[in-house]
Amino acid sequence: MKIALVALTDRGLSTAQRISTGLPSTVVRELFVHDKVLNPNQAQVFRRLGDIIPNLWQEYSVLVFIMATGIVVRQIAALIKSKDRDPAVLVLDENGKFIIPLLSGHLGGANAWANHLATQIGAIAVITTATDGRGLVAPDEYARRYRWQVEPLHHLPAVNRLLLEQGFLNVWTSYPLKPEYAWLNDEHYHFLADAEQEKAHVILNAFPRPNLKEDCVYLVPPVLRVGVGCRRNISTVAVLAGITSAVAQIGASLKAVAGIYSIDLKSDELGLIEAAKRLRVPFQTFHAEELQLVIEQEQLSRSKFVSEKIGVDGVCEAASLLGTQRGRLVLPKTKYQGVTVAISVENFLPWVSDPEILTI
Repeated sequence: MKIALVALTDRGLSTAQRISTGLPSTVVRELFVHDKVLNPNQAQVFRRLGDIIPNLWQEYSVLVFIMATGIVVRQIAALIKSKDRDPAVLVLDENGKFIIPLLSGHLGGANAWANHLATQIGAIAVITTATDGRGLVAPDEYARRYRWQVEPLHHLPAVNRLLLEQGFLNVWTSYPLKPEYAWLNDEHYHFLADAEQEKAHVILNAFPRPNLKEDCVYLVPPVLRVGVGCRRNISTVAVLAGITSAVAQIGASLKAVAGIYSIDLKSDELGLIEAAKRLRVPFQTFHAEELQLVIEQEQLSRSKFVSEKIGVDGVCEAASLLGTQRGRLVLPKTKYQGVTVAISVENFLPWVSDPEILTI
């Protein structure tokens, strides 16, 4: 996780340093200060705020601005896209008395960060989200904690409104949940049996059905591992088109993709690297020996052409299986324009073991 702390004044820098000092060691933090600050220390200096914000927006998952709220609103307005893509944006006064989570309160974690930082520096978190104000945990907040995605996003307001109005939501999950999931103990969520699935307002599943009722959302877990083989210098567009088509072919959500996998000969293939960045997932490669072993153990399909070219009987199927912790192949090797794609799915719901993800 990367956090940018941005200040305009000497006092603001002092507050930024207080915050930075108390952040967990696993968090990458960077300080940015205006060139009028007398002693910037180790901070990066800027002259115009508008010059640095577009890059910060792309590079950092949390942006902390220590300045007037109005300044921040005007600077970020043109960059705002959607709940699931915008960074968490927080604003503090220069003395660090108040913290306002301005954008991406739930999915981006701004509300959780506001509470965390308020405790850390002795400030007051000013949180205006209705569910938080009533002591309720919204479904998109649970999604953030467990690294799930929400689909469709435009149904979320109706679902959260229903939570406020009736005080609970019905949940159906296609995956058994471990006792570690605090969600199970939340009295505001009623977990349904399979026969009652149609009554659900929240569904935990990677395979969303069409024509969903307005007061229902899917929480999509990252359970799909996509193996890709491709010709050299493949375009990002072709890779994304192949993956999108393959995921649609099995009836899954593209948000369920947890990673893209291939052979190490493709470790520098820009089309694959950029496709992973677009999907916001890791790109990982394996040695030919690893792939061949899986092909033989699982009796996967073999290609004489591929074997002659790169010395292994196949790439995409074995790569997708190697990407899982304990998965199975659900889409065998499928050819698209310039790429071959295979998909494996985890046999269990991956547990987020990082405590910082759950609490911050």
